[in-house]
Amino acid sequence: MTPINTLSYHGAPIRLRGAMLNLTDMWQAAGRPENRRPTDWLILDETQRFRAHARVHWTELEDPAVDNAVLDGIIRTDSDGFVATLRGRHGGTWAHWQLALSYARYLSPQFHLWCNTVVRAAIERRAGLPAAGHDPLLAHLAQQFQQLHRRIDTLERHAADLMFLMLSAQEVVLGNRLEFTELGRSLIAKAVAAEPFGGQCPCCRAVPVLARTGRTVPGAEYDHFFHRGLNKPEHGWLVCAACHAELTYGGYLVRFARIPEFRAFQAALLEQRRRVQARAGTPPA
Repeated sequence: MTPINTLSYHGAPIRLRGAMLNLTDMWQAAGRPENRRPTDWLILDETQRFRAHARVHWTELEDPAVDNAVLDGIIRTDSDGFVATLRGRHGGTWAHWQLALSYARYLSPQFHLWCNTVVRAAIERRAGLPAAGHDPLLAHLAQQFQQLHRRIDTLERHAADLMFLMLSAQEVVLGNRLEFTELGRSLIAKAVAAEPFGGQCPCCRAVPVLARTGRTVPGAEYDHFFHRGLNKPEHGWLVCAACHAELTYGGYLVRFARIPEFRAFQAALLEQRRRVQARAGTPPA
């Protein structure tokens, strides 16, 4: 089915579909003049003479009625193929653009001049464009995007593999679990309490992990993001029970998927620590 394009006359839409223009839209765009509706104009002797002449002498007429109107539900299609009346969302009276330009002259000189420029340009542009399936530029862009998607997929796999190797190396080098210190827990909690988290789990942003009193909500855990042997404040965060279980038992790919959330929390925590050190008058670590 031919797609519908929309032209605009001083903000009023005029639908163009293949070689057909919506005469009802044209009448409304021209200010809805009385006694100049499409039905008023189509019965004029001048209009009938034009259509009779075109039927005999113009051989370039496509079959607009079938392509442009049937699928939307025709009320009436004229035998010469110049005019179709449709119901539904794309309804109204439609006419071949050659006939529609004559209707534009009937509506007003200003509107006729606009149509002669804009409608003709739209028709010529439509006729001159190659079909989407045969446009070499579109085909080239589609190929480039496919290659780009493959490269992104490769990079994501490499990043996941690197994180797996990093965690494996940490397991060998770091060994035993180191708990967060009281100072570390305090800094993590302050970062969670501040904006943008406001006491919510920084992993899922959906479950509170701090009560109004500042105490840790039952079930919330101080999670070692990279390895249980790394226990500086920037190595962990305070998360809800569900997120902690997912991170603990979901494997390294789950942690890899949560890197953006953890990086955001790290930034907030480092800013919180900078403020604490500034108030204490100590240089940043």
